[in-house]
Amino acid sequence: MFRNNEIRWIVTVGSVIIFMRSMNIMFNIDASYQHLLVPSKEDFSLLLDDESTPPPPDACPMNTTRVQNKIFNQDNTTRTHSLVPVRVLIPKQIHIVIRSKCVTADEMDILSAKWEVVGGHSVLFYDEEDAIELLAKYRPAFPQLIQLTHCLTSGVFKTEIVKLLLLWDMGGIVFDENIVPGKMFANIIENTDQGLFLFNGGINNKGNTFYSEYMAAAPAHPIIYTLLQKTVADLFIQYTNRSFILLTPKERKSAYFDFIMKYIFTNSAEPKGRRMIYSGMNQSVTIMNITNEESQYFLHASFPHILELGDSEATDAACLDWNELKDETTISSLQTLVHSSQVRKCVDGLYYIQDIVNPQSISPSRKIPKIIHLTSKTRCVTKAFADNVKTWYFDGYSVFLHDDEAIARLYSRDWPEFPLLKDTINCITSGAGFADIWRYLILWKYGGIYTDLDNAPGPLFQNGTLIKDDDDAFFEVEAAKFPSQYFLAASPQHPAMYMAVQSAIQHLFNEQNIVKQYVPLTTGPGALKWGVHYAVGNAYLVPGKYTSFDSRRSITIVGNRTAAMRRIYINRGCIKSTRDEYVSMNMTHYHYAGRQQGLPEKSCIEIIYDMNIHGKYSDLLGLNRLSPRASA
Repeated sequence: MFRNNEIRWIVTVGSVIIFMRSMNIMFNIDASYQHLLVPSKEDFSLLLDDESTPPPPDACPMNTTRVQNKIFNQDNTTRTHSLVPVRVLIPKQIHIVIRSKCVTADEMDILSAKWEVVGGHSVLFYDEEDAIELLAKYRPAFPQLIQLTHCLTSGVFKTEIVKLLLLWDMGGIVFDENIVPGKMFANIIENTDQGLFLFNGGINNKGNTFYSEYMAAAPAHPIIYTLLQKTVADLFIQYTNRSFILLTPKERKSAYFDFIMKYIFTNSAEPKGRRMIYSGMNQSVTIMNITNEESQYFLHASFPHILELGDSEATDAACLDWNELKDETTISSLQTLVHSSQVRKCVDGLYYIQDIVNPQSISPSRKIPKIIHLTSKTRCVTKAFADNVKTWYFDGYSVFLHDDEAIARLYSRDWPEFPLLKDTINCITSGAGFADIWRYLILWKYGGIYTDLDNAPGPLFQNGTLIKDDDDAFFEVEAAKFPSQYFLAASPQHPAMYMAVQSAIQHLFNEQNIVKQYVPLTTGPGALKWGVHYAVGNAYLVPGKYTSFDSRRSITIVGNRTAAMRRIYINRGCIKSTRDEYVSMNMTHYHYAGRQQGLPEKSCIEIIYDMNIHGKYSDLLGLNRLSPRASA
């Protein structure tokens, strides 16, 4: 049965609907506005859940009161003197994230200050239970988000992501817990603003920074998409790498805004007018300069962080449980992976590479399997390359050549430990970039040795016996004085390989123009260098054994710059006329690949946004690059 106050609301809403429909007939209001005039089922449920409906007496502990939503109907429109409503792009609703909806009298006074000066806005509260539901909701735009939630133990970061999700899902306004609206707060947003962020020049215009404590946006605004993607990417690597330098939310958001305004939205200059509009990703964002006027819009209150979600019980956050990883490497699974549909016949001048399969190459007494992984566009290679592959045929070893088909097959697997991988591979534009991350993935999953196709073992490599049974990962120091990426060896699920993948993902996320990316820095040696650094705390290592952040795992380093240049461990690039050799195999070495033609010159974030939201480029990017026309 309905209560009296609910009956009053039903009668009122019904009267409003009848009145507005009559206005539509009398004044011929455009049909596109009708959805703004008729409350939805959700609107109606909110009306019944506002402050007019008191909570049950036992809803909160003694000396606390349950805070109620403040619902202002039609909060996505404003009215002019005519009866035609004006669309407000940023909904008039303030989202407040709070640890509990049961608050003390003092806390209620603080919260009340947040809406008393903002007329015509709905104020909606979200507590821990609401946050859990928001984080657990699957969104096609952010498929990796659910993977992060199980390891998101920090209340600060949880609050940050929940606020961004509220803006993405519903639009409106969010601001930090220590901010109380000033007398000019309600005048910040104009009806035509799609997204609004504030700029504070600081004292004498020193220390220019975006005012990250306040954000306002229309639903599904691309700037919120960008902030969410970069936040998730940073938090994921932060929670899988104990050597990562933690940034505060303010530091991180300020850096994100700098990135967004320089590389995504068109005007890269600092805001000089009071209100400036920038365009990007088919929408606009307004930047308002509040230098020397901040106190007119916001007051900083000093009170306990009641608006911050609490930390979870776990104290050592980790998105990957290193104790539960299982080595499931088998020779049969590798054979299935590298199986090629290519007919075992090559054109004149090219030779088919057959795998060498040794069931004894995986042994429980040895950490790094006796498996050598090589890659080529196809299994048909020139005689020089075919002869060079044979130099890796060591006693007791398996040798597998992975062509483009096998590489695509590995990428297409489900990678729950790399939830950002599926999106970021759409920003790889060359075969070399795919081969870079592939080598980290193949060693992470199966372990073994990876070597470039044009490498041969040097005299000190001793037919593979240089790598001992108790070596967990093995690198030589290359000429640039950090661990080699042209040759690397690791046991399955090694932290260095995990962090190399994560590092490459981070680099891709930060690409300003996918066409102009520098492969060695983005996915190549630069990514591996940071992977090793994240794993053991340093990338410029002298010969020896180093323990990882997981004390059970280690890295063995041999050689130095001189040894690398003399090629006494690995004879790097030993095939002469390499460029001609690659051309004859329909491949292009990354040194000669040049700029990729016909690809969109956009940032990686824009590419991911266009693909996930608008379905663009699916036939042009991603694993489709692994085709006969793709570069190697």
